[in-house]
Amino acid sequence: MVANRTYRLLSDRNPGLIEWMDRPYCDPVMLHNTYRYFPVINRLISRWDAVYRHQIRPRLSKQRRYRLLDVGSGGGDITRNIHKWAVRDGFLLDVTGIDPDPRAHEYARSAAIGNARSASTSSGDSREQDGLRFLQTDTSRLRREGATFDFVVCNHVLHHLPDEGLAGFLDDLSALATRTIICSDIERSAIGYFLFSIATWPLFPNSFIRADGLISIRKSFRAGELRAIVPQGWDVIRQFPFRLLLIFDKQPGDRQAGIHHGSR
Repeated sequence: MVANRTYRLLSDRNPGLIEWMDRPYCDPVMLHNTYRYFPVINRLISRWDAVYRHQIRPRLSKQRRYRLLDVGSGGGDITRNIHKWAVRDGFLLDVTGIDPDPRAHEYARSAAIGNARSASTSSGDSREQDGLRFLQTDTSRLRREGATFDFVVCNHVLHHLPDEGLAGFLDDLSALATRTIICSDIERSAIGYFLFSIATWPLFPNSFIRADGLISIRKSFRAGELRAIVPQGWDVIRQFPFRLLLIFDKQPGDRQAGIHHGSR
């Protein structure tokens, strides 16, 4: 009976649901804890280490400097990690994280400053790391300002959009990117919903991780749904576990450089 209710609950996408952390007057302590737990959740579920290895790193060269934009950067952990991995691998990659929510921006910037202080033994200043910055803004404003980046990425942004709003968002990303766009999100699944509910029940106390994770799954696309509404030229790729990658290469050579793992 419970399984049948879950399947019915997830039979259709429900983008109108509002996650607790997106509400303007949500509990600030629980919100802070949610940002604090994001690195764990993203490492286990979003798996941007694999996205970096298979989709970003093959498109980089050590002969030039690149710019990458992370849209909807939230707590900033993915933004910081992409920058860290590129530096580790010897690439010159300037990474900018943007989020219109002032609470997310403040947390991400504070975390970046804290990491920069920890990495330095000789300086106690309050600057972010070289090549890494966070801005409180959105894609529409950056587009109006004429900003461009080699790469534009986002994590868990697509499921916030209504079907009719997706094309405009992707158009913004396409205007901002000169090379490659990579969007990562959840794929709606009854099995994924059940496993996430069970796995997070005893974990992440006093946060919105479990409640908002379950809401996010209900708001998310299935591969066929996303494939049916994205513009021509965008690739929808399945990624383990219960993930979707939406990728667009503006330069034909980059399609061969990226290794598209997963089923289409």
